This record gives sequence, C-alpha cells and structure tokens, in this order.
Amino acid sequence: MKKLAFILAIFITGCTSVMKLDQQKAKDLVEALEQKINSGDYAATTQYYDEVMNRNQTPEQRAENFRKLHAAVGDFVSMECTSIKNGTDENDMPCVNLVYKIKHTKINTIESFTVVRNESGYKVSVHDIIQG
Repeated sequence: MKKLAFILAIFITGCTSVMKLDQQKAKDLVEALEQKINSGDYAATTQYYDEVMNRNQTPEQRAENFRKLHAAVGDFVSMECTSIKNGTDENDMPCVNLVYKIKHTKINTIESFTVVRNESGYKVSVHDIIQG
C-alpha cells in the first residue's frame, strides 16, 4: 500500500511538471512579438498570436490598432518583465502569464500576455495594454 501511494505521488508530480510551460520560451515569444510591433512590422505579428486572436482580428485591423497605439504612446524606449508565472487559462490549459512595463517617448504602458502551447508551438492568446 505504501509503495502504491509512493508511485502515485511520483506520477502526479511528474504530470504536473510536464504540464507546465517553459517560462523562458514564453518570454522569448513575447519579446519577439514586441520587437515586431516596435519595428512597425505589424503584418508579421500574426505568427505570434493563437488562432482565436487571429480569427477575431484581421491583420489589417491589428495593424491599424497598432498604428493608433504608436501615435498615442510614441516610440519604444525600453521594456522590463515585472512578472512571470505559470498558471492555467480559462480552459484549464497550462499557460504562462507575463506582465511588462514598457517605456515609450510619450506614455508608458503595462502590457500583460497569456502564452499557451498548441500544435504549432507557443502562441499569445491574450494581449492586454493599459496606460502605466
């Protein structure tokens, strides 16, 4: 009985670690996305977002939104990751939640991201931007 409990505990621990996403991969994805946004290459941002985000907003709509954002906040200056945590999304799937303070020439922003893993790799499923 003790042996069974021990094996079960190891199995559960192993499954939990398998379900966690790699925080560094999630961070690399978000920072690559931010580079595309800050360079004005808005069409290339589609590859970083998951299917649902791409379905809800056309590349043209996204580009227009990023142009408006850039006009409001100014040029990119720097970014700092202030929080990175493993969690689960609204579908109870593993995700990484990241928060960045981003300095611009006019207004600073706080941007939060949820990164998930699907069949095509790590993708941003949520990207929220607030004034900060």
